[in-house]
Amino acid sequence: MKTLNTLIRRAPVFAALGLLVLSNPSRVFGAEPQRLDLAAPGWEFSGEDTVVEEFDGRFALRLKSGKATYRKLEFLDGTIEFDLQVTEHRSFAYLYFRMEDDDEHEEFYFRSHKTLLPDALQYTPVYKGRSQWQLYHDAGSTAAAPLPAGEWIPVKVVVKGSQAAVFVGSTEEPQLVVHRLAREPKPGFLALRSFKTFGTPADTYVANFANIVVRPGVVDFTFPVPEPRTPTPGLVTDWQVSRAFAPEEGPKGEMVLEIPAEVSMSSGWRTVPANADGLVEFERHLERPDNARRAAVVARLGITADEAKTVRLNLGFSDELTVFLNGQLLVADDESYSFNSPRRQGLLTGDQLSVFLPLEKGANELLLVVTDSFGGWGLSGRFEDAEGVTVEAPE
Repeated sequence: MKTLNTLIRRAPVFAALGLLVLSNPSRVFGAEPQRLDLAAPGWEFSGEDTVVEEFDGRFALRLKSGKATYRKLEFLDGTIEFDLQVTEHRSFAYLYFRMEDDDEHEEFYFRSHKTLLPDALQYTPVYKGRSQWQLYHDAGSTAAAPLPAGEWIPVKVVVKGSQAAVFVGSTEEPQLVVHRLAREPKPGFLALRSFKTFGTPADTYVANFANIVVRPGVVDFTFPVPEPRTPTPGLVTDWQVSRAFAPEEGPKGEMVLEIPAEVSMSSGWRTVPANADGLVEFERHLERPDNARRAAVVARLGITADEAKTVRLNLGFSDELTVFLNGQLLVADDESYSFNSPRRQGLLTGDQLSVFLPLEKGANELLLVVTDSFGGWGLSGRFEDAEGVTVEAPE
């Protein structure tokens, strides 16, 4: 971790103006706007050559691949504003908020190289330090936004309960409205981060932040009332899941085609509920063994059929899936992220894979192995035309 003295290149005139600093976390619940003075104690800096200096007419936090964390803050609802300047290089700029700790928080991020494209702006929860962006990519999680390189862009984030809105640029309407934040609303601190990828010159600061202001309790946007959720026919609402395990690694990682005996015979099974959309976020519920980069879990259902029949099950998953019915391997599929050759995003959708299950009369056991290596670990399932079939997560 870097100290403030090593990071500030020139003491700014702006810092001497006496703008408020959050030295007392309890003050954040007041109504007064709070400017987070970049020259004040309390910031923690990490990463590659992070500096605070005068830049392009502003006193700015400048990041290559780095992070600036401000823990003297308890933000629940209200508004966060800042100016952002990015480059044309492939890179990412982040706002972390409601941070319970460094690994548990909500985040918005900006894909600097995708200005005006449908996924220039992204929402995702983070569990145990791992982003779940592959599970959150619909109209309530991603949006087009203007990110012109080399210009200061005003950004405003309004948060209220389980909803949030993001305004990018000079606009009266948000580009993105998140109707249901994934995490429970809890107050927390914030951080700013950037990440640059291959092809970016080594000396490039890909994200610059300035004029960071928090307005606790100020919600100046009227959020639309979310549409009531009606139960989706056939949606699987509960799964019994095993403990997580680390599958064997091959040259590119090998799909799990057999369930390890120590997993299937383990007593560590438990029932995990899906959310209202049918999604199970495994990272929220499970601990990876030794924080393994690649981890797998077995999800189990008991299916009782009044007669022998074939039923269709639509599945969404990230990243790999292997399906077993009554001990027999039916199908295995790899939808993991690939930058090119082939290009794959690895996004979870509810109809990625349709499996036709040849059920026996009476009791059947369905086992799904879901493996993750990057970007989100999840599963959803929905039965079609399953008359005469009972599905449950066995105890």
